[in-house]
Amino acid sequence: MKNYNTKNRPAGRKSAVRTKTTNNAVRSISDGTAVAAARTLRTPYHSLGGEDGMQIPAWAQHRSVYRAAGRTLYLVETDRVDDAKLDLKRLDRAGWDVQVTEDPTGPITRIALTRKELAQAA
Repeated sequence: MKNYNTKNRPAGRKSAVRTKTTNNAVRSISDGTAVAAARTLRTPYHSLGGEDGMQIPAWAQHRSVYRAAGRTLYLVETDRVDDAKLDLKRLDRAGWDVQVTEDPTGPITRIALTRKELAQAA
């Protein structure tokens, strides 16, 4: 991110001057624990796709992501929960905490996904 300050020139004109920002250093991952931590931060869509990258299933009709206090919650709303059952079992085996809540007033089902180790620590 660039920070710009303005300052007056002798003629009264203002010009933008780029200033150096702090905390822009990129950290390298050097030990195995950092690599393992980076892997746990992957999304459930990466877990479904495996080595092929991300896979967003057709049943995931409305997706939201919420982040707070070091925890990420993936919320999916769908009316095709029967199509999602096999994928939800795969996510559970891959270390995701899967919570399914059906809406009693309509066809929408809400699926909340968080990493199991983070869900237990919170």
